Amino acid sequence: MILDPCHDRPRPSGRPDLLDLLHRSGLRGRGGAARPVAAELARVRDAGAGGVVVVNGVEGEPLSRKDVTLLTTVPHLVLDGAVAAAAAVGATDVVVCAAAGPGLESVRRAARERPDAVHVALHVAEAAPGFVAGQESAVVAHLDGYAARPRGTGVPLWRNGLAGRPTVVKNVETLARVGLLARDGELPDTVLLTLATTAGPRVREVPAGTGLDDLLDREGVDGSAGALLGGYHGVWAAPGEPVALTVGTVRAGVVRPLLQGECPLAVTATVVGHLAAASVRQCGPCTFGLPRLHHLTTALAAGRLDTDGLHELQRTVGLLVDRGACHHPDASARSVASVLVAFPGEVEAHRRGTCLAARAVAV
Repeated sequence: MILDPCHDRPRPSGRPDLLDLLHRSGLRGRGGAARPVAAELARVRDAGAGGVVVVNGVEGEPLSRKDVTLLTTVPHLVLDGAVAAAAAVGATDVVVCAAAGPGLESVRRAARERPDAVHVALHVAEAAPGFVAGQESAVVAHLDGYAARPRGTGVPLWRNGLAGRPTVVKNVETLARVGLLARDGELPDTVLLTLATTAGPRVREVPAGTGLDDLLDREGVDGSAGALLGGYHGVWAAPGEPVALTVGTVRAGVVRPLLQGECPLAVTATVVGHLAAASVRQCGPCTFGLPRLHHLTTALAAGRLDTDGLHELQRTVGLLVDRGACHHPDASARSVASVLVAFPGEVEAHRRGTCLAARAVAV
């Protein structure tokens, strides 16, 4: 298990077969994008010597606690993964960028405890706050001394990243798993997630493929009303929909069940409001599209959106996809699109001025 405290001791490994092990393991990033890790590291290796490995511990997702839990519980495992990845691709520097708080202080202590013989320079930096500050190019911009804004996709980081050097940015959990692979030559087939409940967030590690209902039953949480999977950029699971917990379904690693009587459209409107406010407004979809999306979802949740308004909402969702300077607007639109699909009865009821969730509790 990745969260086992016994992993919290430095065991750096420069295994020459790490990239091959990563390729055969099929490890994908655990920060939300789920890209193959071996391929991303290979690009930095092929770009030439002097690269950088950045550990992304920003965790701007409001519902997530898994990365800060890893940084406070097994910081040496995270650092082992970053150092091993750097050795595998010929990178000379590792930079840990973590949000202010216990995770940052824990990894700073761990960095001071590392053996002096590590052949990469290890740096720890405080992250900029904010939702989009966790996007990989925004992390690099912040480390370069600029505002933490995502940049366009024209020039990849593996070609021109931190200080113009080949750079790979990987999530804390991803590099903790790289650390396990470097140490043991194998990986646990598990999913690490934050279960966001009214009692507070709970970080849990479960076997991949565990049913959502099984997890919620074990945790004593009622999930019969549906759930938001993957956080604010995630997608909705309908009530009763069978869901297997995998990297693909939980993405950034968040499960947020609906309470009985809680309206999914109202929750979505609140989420979109946060996403619109978090935008850095460097493109039209964020500057104009997300505020309009917030207005329309708020009107729908309040029962004030007629048929024409609903059509406008659907058009707006379509217009935001793949048109932004980064993936913030289209990921936000994807979440709204999913609630319309998962709760069609609620959408129709709200169009008529009622709320099924509230009515069910009243009965």
